[in-house]
Amino acid sequence: MKTTTRIIFTQGGKGGVAKTEVLLSLVPWYRQQGIEPILLDFDIENTNKSGLQNFYPEAKKFDVHTEGALDELFDICDESDSRIIIADLGAGAGSATYAWFEEAFQDAEELNIKFTSIGVTTNEAGAVQSVLKWAAHLQDQSEYLIVLNELHEPHSKFEYWHKEPAVEKFQQLLSPTIITMQARIQEFQAELRNQSVTLQHVIDGIVSNDFLRKKKNTVRANRYQRQLFAGFDSASHILI
Repeated sequence: MKTTTRIIFTQGGKGGVAKTEVLLSLVPWYRQQGIEPILLDFDIENTNKSGLQNFYPEAKKFDVHTEGALDELFDICDESDSRIIIADLGAGAGSATYAWFEEAFQDAEELNIKFTSIGVTTNEAGAVQSVLKWAAHLQDQSEYLIVLNELHEPHSKFEYWHKEPAVEKFQQLLSPTIITMQARIQEFQAELRNQSVTLQHVIDGIVSNDFLRKKKNTVRANRYQRQLFAGFDSASHILI
């Protein structure tokens, strides 16, 4: 490979924290930079209006638990002209991913492949511990983008994150980039999922649903995506 390839992957830990939701805005952020990422959906459990492929049909689907599935990354790096690969890992992908890194990281390093792990946590102890568990296994084999998702708690102070002693150690040792994802109006977010559309679709007017076509929802989509884009900008050194 002529240049560095970067693989961006979600930590397949605790479900329901909006890992895929982060990627749905990361893809148009890359496109805004003139980069067309390769999209991979390893989340076999999310097949009904929630997986990456459901929103971006061009995403290739793999079963992370199939023997050798993650080795597909090497062929994709070799065959594609894109230097950015986005892989969405589902809940329960931890053991398969940890084992693959133990076996394949040295080879990936020699092929000039770098990794950025996206961990998403809500203000909930289990979600925080899931992020820390992934970091404990992957250590400095990856760089880290941590997304503090307000979810149903606007302006959350993220007490479980800030008061957990292991978080401070994680920050000292591995220097993650930390951004916040705004809470969304639930009626709006539910309709995005029901209609299988992204914030970018709403912004561009590529929706047939009357509710999502309302001006207030175009404004909401712009606001939510603008805030995430600002976070991605701050993490560009580990995303590009």
